[in-house]
Amino acid sequence: MLVLILESEPEYAAVAVHLVSQLPNLKARVLPTLERLAEAIRQDAPAVILADAGLLQGLRGVEAVRSISTAPLVVLGDPQQAAPLMEAGADYVLPKPYPPAILMATVRATLRRRQVERRSAGRVVEVGPLVVEPARRSARIEGRRHLLSPREADLLEYLALNAGVVVSRRQIIDGAWGGDPRATPAAVTMCVHRLRRKLEPDPDQPRLLRSHRGGGYVLEAPPSGPEG
Repeated sequence: MLVLILESEPEYAAVAVHLVSQLPNLKARVLPTLERLAEAIRQDAPAVILADAGLLQGLRGVEAVRSISTAPLVVLGDPQQAAPLMEAGADYVLPKPYPPAILMATVRATLRRRQVERRSAGRVVEVGPLVVEPARRSARIEGRRHLLSPREADLLEYLALNAGVVVSRRQIIDGAWGGDPRATPAAVTMCVHRLRRKLEPDPDQPRLLRSHRGGGYVLEAPPSGPEG
């Protein structure tokens, strides 16, 4: 399995390659620019992407990566920029310099998610017009297919499997994201917002992914015909 690393500083690149090499069945490739990273993504199917926030050029780069890949994207930079970066589609934002143990734990978490996806390969969950394909990290609604980030796919699958049931942000963190200690209620809110932008005709008036008083969410099949 391949880990692509967007990094131009030799010391950081060497450390990242060394850490990745400590994990079984992984090899790393370092790219110095966003353009080279995009070329590598198109040529190969990386298991994980590690990217320096500066070289990624912020939101522009996250959106560019997301347009061609659903691989887990770990951005290395200023944690204060985590909210907009995750809003654009990053899965994790780690500080730079980063604690080696945290980086390795994050890579392990993304690989565990891949194993879960393989076990559920072929599963399709339907809620009204919504069709969720977790292994493909995609959702279809009204004839349109939308690519999902790993976190989005996990969250949407969890909500679809519990369609009609109100679940709290804490339940989502535990049930969809395996109790990831770095996940927060705010991260759930941002992920729901991204899903609404992809799936709802009017994200400000959601008919599919509804908020519930008390801080929870429920996925419901939207009513047919015009709303009364």
